[in-house]
Amino acid sequence: MHRLALLLLLAAAPLAAGQAAPEPARSVAVTIDDLPFVTRRLSLPEVSEATARLLEPLKRRAVRAVGFVNEDKLLRKGEVDGRIAVLSQWLDAGFELGNHTFGHVSFQRTPLAEFQAATLRGDPITRWLLKERGTAPRWFRHPFTHTGPSAEAKQEFGRFLAQHGYAVAPFSIECTDWTFAAAYERALAKDDTKLAGEVEAAYLAHLDGLVTFYETEAQDLFGRPIPQILLIHANALNAAVMERLLSLFERRGYGFTSLEAALADPAWKSPDAYVGPWGPSWLHRFRVARGGDAHAGVRREPDPPAWVLDLEKEMLSASGR
Repeated sequence: MHRLALLLLLAAAPLAAGQAAPEPARSVAVTIDDLPFVTRRLSLPEVSEATARLLEPLKRRAVRAVGFVNEDKLLRKGEVDGRIAVLSQWLDAGFELGNHTFGHVSFQRTPLAEFQAATLRGDPITRWLLKERGTAPRWFRHPFTHTGPSAEAKQEFGRFLAQHGYAVAPFSIECTDWTFAAAYERALAKDDTKLAGEVEAAYLAHLDGLVTFYETEAQDLFGRPIPQILLIHANALNAAVMERLLSLFERRGYGFTSLEAALADPAWKSPDAYVGPWGPSWLHRFRVARGGDAHAGVRREPDPPAWVLDLEKEMLSASGR
């Protein structure tokens, strides 16, 4: 009896010091686009402060995030050094930077040679910053995740990237955060903190629903959970909710992984057979190779609430767009 009690006690005991905890059943890599920042209203000092708030929860959890740079956003009169310093905030916090082109141009609407030129032009400052730290850029993300107007252009650009030491950074989870970010900025422009809080809550609820959706897609395609890759943007909304966003994944049983580790999973070796005008999740692209319809998959995704879309329209109208 005493021996049985001892065995039960040992089974229930915490892990011994130095013993690795079991890996979470689910994992997600975090990628963040449009650096240094997307905003219609924040000053450069406010962008720096918002960037610090965006990065702090990631750093505290040792999340190995990758930020994708639009180098044209650095070229603002009187602010070039300050905007480069924002990129240094990412590197000083231990994160990685990738290439998102100069000008955030769509490959769908840009000839191949011009798109290649935009890629090379989006490289020098990022490469210089990384070289100072003994590394080099290795990830490329297509703006709008438009990967080419034809299969031939897509393949040729893939060869071009490989020649310049780049690999494509795909994604599985994307949550239309630019819509919520525009609605959020509209609420702040109205000095309506209550409405801003409602946008934050709606955004996280929408993300939660989309994670469920993409988990189901992965299960249907591969019969198991796969490492997910999240695509969001550097903006005031994500700076405000990053702590809660990461907690959302933790509550769902996720651990955080690197982009490189996520892509090592065999599921991410599946062929991307999509060619078309949209920029869908790679889960939808994988379905195309199996005879499915990526556009039908996109249409199944949950939409943002109508009132958030209305706020986005207000923000675009107020900014003259």
